[in-house]
Amino acid sequence: MGDKLKVYLETSFVSYLTGVETSNAKIAADQAYTRQWWEQERAKCDVYVSNYTLDESAKGNADLCARRIERIRNVPVVPKRVEKEIELARRLIEGHALPEGETTDALHIASAAVAGMDILLTWNCRHMANPHTLPKTRDIVSAAGYVCPQVMTPRTFIENLNMEVKDV
Repeated sequence: MGDKLKVYLETSFVSYLTGVETSNAKIAADQAYTRQWWEQERAKCDVYVSNYTLDESAKGNADLCARRIERIRNVPVVPKRVEKEIELARRLIEGHALPEGETTDALHIASAAVAGMDILLTWNCRHMANPHTLPKTRDIVSAAGYVCPQVMTPRTFIENLNMEVKDV
C-alpha cells in the first residue's frame, strides 16, 4: 500500500463523523474537523478500523449505530492478533498509561501498534490523545517491541498539515 500514512480510526472518530448536529460549539467544531479530515485527507492515507471499532460502533442508539457502521463498512479491518493486543493492553493498564477499567481504550492503542499504524485518530483526549499520558504510552509500547502510532485528534492532524515549514 505504498508510502501513504497508515491511519487507525478509533470509535470516537466514527461517532463524530456520523453524529447529529449539536448546539455545543466545541463538539460542532470537532465534528467539522472530523468531516474535513474524512473528505480531504482520507484518500491520501491507508485507513483502517479494528474489530474493537466495529464492536463499539454497533452499540447504542440503533439509528446512530446504523450510520456509524454504514460509514466504515468498506474500511479495511486490521488483522486480529488477539493475544498480542491483550498483552500490550494489559501492559498499558498495569503501567498506568490508561486507567484500570479502560480496557477497550487500551485495546485500541494496542491494536493500532501491533498492526503497525502510523497514526491513531481519536477524540478521546481523556485516555488516549492526552499529552500527560502519551509519553508513558509510547514508552510502554516501545518496551513491548512496537512503534507507538502518533495518537492525535483530526484537528491536530489538519493543523499539523497547515503548519509552515521554517528554515533553521
